[in-house]
Amino acid sequence: MKKVLSQDEKETLLLLGQSPKVGAKTLKKVLHHYKNDLTKVLSESESNLSKIFTGAPLEGIIESRRQKFDKNIFAKHNIKTIFYGEKEYSKLLSQIYDPPIILYCRGNTDLLCAISISIVGSRKHTSYAKSALEKIIPELVNARIAIISGMALGVDGIAHYLTVENSGKTIGVLGCGVDEIYPTSNRVLAERILAQSGLIISEFPPGTPPLKQNFPLRNRIIAGLSSGTLVVEARHDSGSLITAGLANEYCREVFAVPGNIDSFASEGTNELIKQGAKITTAASDILSELNIDFDIGKSTIIEPENDDEAKIFKSIEIEALPVDKISKITKLDIVAVNSMMSLLEISAKVEKINNSFKLKGKLKKN
Repeated sequence: MKKVLSQDEKETLLLLGQSPKVGAKTLKKVLHHYKNDLTKVLSESESNLSKIFTGAPLEGIIESRRQKFDKNIFAKHNIKTIFYGEKEYSKLLSQIYDPPIILYCRGNTDLLCAISISIVGSRKHTSYAKSALEKIIPELVNARIAIISGMALGVDGIAHYLTVENSGKTIGVLGCGVDEIYPTSNRVLAERILAQSGLIISEFPPGTPPLKQNFPLRNRIIAGLSSGTLVVEARHDSGSLITAGLANEYCREVFAVPGNIDSFASEGTNELIKQGAKITTAASDILSELNIDFDIGKSTIIEPENDDEAKIFKSIEIEALPVDKISKITKLDIVAVNSMMSLLEISAKVEKINNSFKLKGKLKKN
């Protein structure tokens, strides 16, 4: 979706999205078939709709059209909506196969475009998991890395809590509406996250209860938002392994904290390591793999001198990339890019690491 949505079109998507039968795939289909004017889906005859949609999605659209869009709940809970294709939408999340069309947000939406790591693990954690996170998270926070997790009990909650305790930024991804914090025991934690310029998001509209089928969908957002996923304790059948699998599918890094070979709690993480996940015993293992400096918060500000430089800097703002990928993303000639990267390296604006280039500082924001 490249077009700029009108307010009426946004409200149309929000209205349709209120139905639990209308998910991201159906909204994507609406965007495709009614790209000239999304509001037409509201007046389309049921016979014409049935040529495009079937089953539950068709029922959901028809049911939604009989409802009214209630704006009051958004104001009551300070909920902001960000639509796929908008500038504030996460670039990394937009790259996955089925990105959410609407993100319902409470808090600091700038974090959607921050450098981030997802941390997931067992709900029934051991003291070892807590000890590992107490070592790793402060170092990630010092490197200005945002921590993403799912607000669940266990490792998720500890990851959010330790990030807040260390004055870091964290994003909680819910499998229910952002006004329905689940589990309820984490409501105080949610308020602390928001009070510290953190963010709570969901693809499910306000009022959506924590339905079991929503959590696998939530996992793809956790994996899709971040540069990599760290698994800290997971049994062999843990849902955390699903998130790690999604991260791998999205070509993101997968990290795992090794555990005792006799511990059921570490069966999943040890298996991930066998399959190629990066062994992680300190934050430096994550930062070095992603070519992120510990001292990123003190990086110099890099300002492009022309449009071509601006395109190049934007392409390597999040992660280091080789010349061919930079050329593909920027649509600049690969020979020209190769020449420019040499000059930019000499001028200390970029740094070459293992045949890839990364920005040697922070890109100046307009």
